[in-house]
Amino acid sequence: MSNSTLQSSASLPPSSLDTSSLSTAWRKGATPAPQLNVVEWAERYRRLSKESSHGGRFIVSRVEVARGPMLAATEPGVKTITLMACTQLLKTTVIENIIGRFAHIEPCPILVVMPKDDAAETFSKDRLAPMIRDTRVLRELFGDAKSRDAGATLTHKQFPGGHITLVGSNSPTNLAMRPIRLLLSDEIDKYPLSAGGEGSPIDLAEERQAEFVTNSLSVRACSPTVQGRSAIEASYDESDQRKAFVACPHCSEMQALEWERVKIDKDAGGKLRPETARYECIACDRPWTEAQRLTALRHIEWRQTRSFECCGAQQVPERCDAQGRALCRHCGGQAVSNEHAGFVASKLYAPKQTIVETVRKFARALRRGPEALKTFHNTQLARTWKEGAEAPDWQDVYNRRDDYLSGTVSRSALVLFAGVDVQKDRLEVGIWAFGRNRQRWLVEHRVLPGDTNRSEVWAELEAMFDETWLHETGIELSVRDWGIDSGAFTAEVYAFVRLQAGRGNVHAVDGQDSYTAAFLGVGAKDTNGNGKKIRRGLKTVRIGASFCKQELLGCLSLPRPIQGAEFAAGFVHLPKDVGEEQVRQLTAEELVTSVSRGRTRREWVPITGRRNEVLDCANYARGLAQMRGWDRWREGQWRELEASLGLERVVRSSDDEAVSGRDVIAASGQQKRGRRGVIRSRFMR
Repeated sequence: MSNSTLQSSASLPPSSLDTSSLSTAWRKGATPAPQLNVVEWAERYRRLSKESSHGGRFIVSRVEVARGPMLAATEPGVKTITLMACTQLLKTTVIENIIGRFAHIEPCPILVVMPKDDAAETFSKDRLAPMIRDTRVLRELFGDAKSRDAGATLTHKQFPGGHITLVGSNSPTNLAMRPIRLLLSDEIDKYPLSAGGEGSPIDLAEERQAEFVTNSLSVRACSPTVQGRSAIEASYDESDQRKAFVACPHCSEMQALEWERVKIDKDAGGKLRPETARYECIACDRPWTEAQRLTALRHIEWRQTRSFECCGAQQVPERCDAQGRALCRHCGGQAVSNEHAGFVASKLYAPKQTIVETVRKFARALRRGPEALKTFHNTQLARTWKEGAEAPDWQDVYNRRDDYLSGTVSRSALVLFAGVDVQKDRLEVGIWAFGRNRQRWLVEHRVLPGDTNRSEVWAELEAMFDETWLHETGIELSVRDWGIDSGAFTAEVYAFVRLQAGRGNVHAVDGQDSYTAAFLGVGAKDTNGNGKKIRRGLKTVRIGASFCKQELLGCLSLPRPIQGAEFAAGFVHLPKDVGEEQVRQLTAEELVTSVSRGRTRREWVPITGRRNEVLDCANYARGLAQMRGWDRWREGQWRELEASLGLERVVRSSDDEAVSGRDVIAASGQQKRGRRGVIRSRFMR
């Protein structure tokens, strides 16, 4: 039997008890938590970490646009919040403050979902841990537990009354393992469409809120991506679609800041002048100075903008109450539910980035082409990008034709490449010209009828190899390289290409489903009796067909500039007399995304009723252009090509004074009209 002399606390004399600590603990437990919204909590308790741009006390007016989303977290009736915002403006700050407020004021189970597990760990280390460390009430709440303790790991932190769990969106087990009240989903456009084949990660996580149906809150945040495939766009469309309204400094008209109201002057050459950028009022058209914009941003009203039906009429919100709720113009009642509050904000609301800086980024994106423009729309304007892969309307493409005629080469076009599509009863040939700034021109599309099992149609194609096309300077250009599709009629194409080996510019091409590049390399086909590849045998040029299609359709979506302005990088020019059927074929496919057994599949699908030979020919020519280095030619190489055509390159100095480029042959003295044969520069050989 134990002879322990230890005494229980009940047997200790009153003088031995720590009554002071007990009294303090009792008073702390009996004192109700202050009823603060997220903004009030953050400004009273939050201390920004030294890692942030503003260390010290949190002041919401520094980024006033964040006030509305934070207030929505405790707004009566709100159960879901969507934040579709540009980068580095408000998303992470809102999420952090909501976590801090609920952990302190209304402790509950909290789940934070990131795209992957490593992103969840990074958020825990770089954002959550510094906030707990530097905010006293949170530091006291979570204590000094080490990562080895059961209550405080990197991705699971317990506190009195609740816990914070951080998981990746790709694990259905983590998403469904415990009940939660507060769900915070960040970067949702990067989530897989299905978590382990069990469905949408957000749907799986929100199912865990069933036990807190009366007071649950789900927050979804991200910058948008591609139109029609952006999860944050779909979520915002389901919401009450709130926008941030500010007052014009001149006429006091309340308005949401839109990119279309940013006006930019151009120089004599049609180039944007970012230093002239300014915002103009939607009502009085008067421009705002940067100081006036910053003043306007001090007072923001979030208003519901979703259309609604009330009193038997379909309406667009015209009046709002003091809380920004849309009112029916007939009965005056609140007409739009606030159960799902949606917020959108672009860099036009960012106090740290001027309008001029935003326009500079826009001008840079214009020079770099569609991919850069997509990034600008997503990260700066908080808008989805309509991907060219979704096939632009063929009539829009047809209506922006150029003035040149088929069979001729425009002045800015410098080198020709051709693609040949092989069908059972014909060959289709597309001649394309390529120039500076990633621009290209359809020179001609020709159909050679005839059974491709017979030699006649191949002889007609061979005759085309000796043809030339008239350049605007008067010089005749030949095609630099010919690419013939070998996918369907392999034996016939290989035999024909072998016969053309002496030319050195006729290739069998093999289109592949790759988004890596337009040109994927060369593959040897001929082997000896031992199976060893013959060094000088037939080779095929491998073309990234998916890359070429996506790039081309994106470029076809670029609008035609106003008269006198420069064409955007990647612009595709079509002749004045191009046929409607050719344009239909050029836009004949679209990219479709599907999910099978939890795996996402992207597939190019022909649009019903359209053939795609013109598109295929364009892709083969594009791959050959990259094979010859078109994407990476430098200024000296471009000038050499222009000099061979007798073109004078005109550049402009910073003060818009026209200056002739050096090392360029003057057009008036060096043109060789009537010259036939291939114009080749040394770097293209």
